Parts: sequence; C-alpha cells; structure tokens
Amino acid sequence: MSTTPRAAGTRLALIETAERLYAERGVHGVSLREIGAAAGQRNTGAVRYHFGSKEALLTAVFTHRMTEADAERRRLLAEADAEGRGDSPDALVAAFVLPLAKLLGDADRPTWYVRFLVRATADQEVGAAVRYGQGSTWTAGAEELERRVLKLLMRLPESLRYERWRLLISFTVHALADREAQLATGDADLTPRDQFVGHVLSLGAAMLRAD
Repeated sequence: MSTTPRAAGTRLALIETAERLYAERGVHGVSLREIGAAAGQRNTGAVRYHFGSKEALLTAVFTHRMTEADAERRRLLAEADAEGRGDSPDALVAAFVLPLAKLLGDADRPTWYVRFLVRATADQEVGAAVRYGQGSTWTAGAEELERRVLKLLMRLPESLRYERWRLLISFTVHALADREAQLATGDADLTPRDQFVGHVLSLGAAMLRAD
C-alpha cells in the first residue's frame, strides 16, 4: 500500500471522519461507505483499501489518539514514582484522567474522541479493537495503571477490585464525554475547565479510597 503524503493525508481524513461519525451515530450507525464519502473520497471502497476492515479502522482511531495520551500517562506515573507517590490514589487517578482531559477541545474547537470512546467500548462486538493487556504501544501505560490500581485495592474482595476499577473508568470517561458534548453545543453554563477536571480528579480519588 502506498505511503505517500497524499495516502497519509487520506488515511488521517478517514480516521478523523470515522471518529466523528461513530461518536455521533454509534459504531453500527454508519457504514464504511458513508465514512469514505464524508471524508471526501469518491472511491466507495476507500476505507477497505486503506484499512481492510471496520475493526482495523477502529484500532486506527484508538492508535491515532491514544499513542500520545498513553505516553503522557507513562510520564505521569514515572513523575509520581520519582516523587515517592506512585501508588497514591491521587497520582493514579491523575494518570488516568489528565491524558484524556487533554483531548477535550473547547467551544471554538470541538472534539469527538471521548464520545467515540464511549460508543466504541460499549459495543461488545468491537470491544476487541481496544483491549488492555494486548501489548500494544498505546495501552502500556493503561496496563501498568490497572496493575497499580488493583494492587491498591487489595483490601477489597477480588471481584470488587475489578468492579471498582471498571466503575472508575466508566465514571471518568462518561464525565469527560458529557463535557465534550456540552462544549460542542456551545453550553455557556459550564464550570471552568480546571475546576471541572479538578472535580473529576477528586471524585475519582475518593472512589479508590472508599471501602
């Protein structure tokens, strides 16, 4: 397959268009042909040509956004380790929340990734496209974070440890997705960004501390 600048630009347009349409309409609410057309491609098989399948396209969206985010997550964990707080609830929640929060846009620059994340990971049929523990370059930080969170929760029965981790993920991602949607609609009653993120961080840390 060609790796020319033009081909790279086409792939990026398809990835970002898929992200937006999947976020707005769900993974099963839009066809590969519609994604290609919305990305300005006259060839109805453009997505299959560049990615091969829907799952590969979904993986490309995750990789596009999460490679940098996961690197930031690893950096935050290393920084916390250097300061002797690498296993504290506050540091662990910050390592999860902040890289995702950085992906949020604003009223003048809407984004769709966190809403895409909610839609895609809620669909069991496409869940294989993003799985921690697969050894991919964009989940290493998340895998390490999960290990530390479960170790922190050793005081709980095993089944509750995993449930608490899943609840933290769900709370965080849905809170950020709601914020992203509100930004996209120009909601003027939003709390300031730093205050909102601080609120999510505090509530997330409380979830890890609670019995």
